[in-house]
Amino acid sequence: MRAVEIVEVTGSTNDDLLKAGKEGAPHGYALAARRQTAGRGRRGHTWDSSEGNLLLSIVLRPKVSPADLCGLAAVCGLAALESLEGRGLAEGVQLKWPNDLYARGKKLGGILIEAAKDRDGAYFAVAGIGINVAYAPPTVPDAGLPAVSLGDLNGTVPELEPLIADIHAATVKKCDEWASELARPQAHGPLSPLIKQYQERLAWIGEEVAALSPDGAELARGEFMAVDDYGRAVLGTEDGTASFSFETASLRPL
Repeated sequence: MRAVEIVEVTGSTNDDLLKAGKEGAPHGYALAARRQTAGRGRRGHTWDSSEGNLLLSIVLRPKVSPADLCGLAAVCGLAALESLEGRGLAEGVQLKWPNDLYARGKKLGGILIEAAKDRDGAYFAVAGIGINVAYAPPTVPDAGLPAVSLGDLNGTVPELEPLIADIHAATVKKCDEWASELARPQAHGPLSPLIKQYQERLAWIGEEVAALSPDGAELARGEFMAVDDYGRAVLGTEDGTASFSFETASLRPL
């Protein structure tokens, strides 16, 4: 597999790879930076890109329909978590729907998926993976969730470059396996090939949560029952079940 290119500083690794992908960069092509000056997260939030943390973007060209690319946040989240588990760094770490790594009630990392078309009209995606390794930002633009780092969780700061290599390899492998399973006739939603392992690692399942709109308004509250095969969070409310896509809601525990 192609090695990850690591640069000292860039504006945004996702922006760099969106440009590269449009020009034909292949599946698995990856860029990491020691520091970003214009890092961003979901919904355009600023991502604190201080040196010492993992800032990695990967071009992904899975053989799936464009509509199924929405499943990549779960694919990449699982790959990142499994990489941390393999290195003994994941005690207490879970996935937070739809695209975060979560530990001790705090945000450890996030996944940003951006899709585009290349010069030949083929769809591809760039997966941006940010993990707090040596440094936990003092503030996180995510409705008040504080941050935590791998150094905080484990008492020592893991070496960054081997972790980048592990997560890159695991992400490409997980993406290929997911695309292969999704092509089977029994698959019936972009998360269906990995829904069991995804839900086993989700925070707040079985707990009371609030679903919040992008502007922070409460849409509903109830028990976080599941995530369905289409990636929607399913809540059991006083009025029955309610489902929310990641575009329309985020969850917070009550």
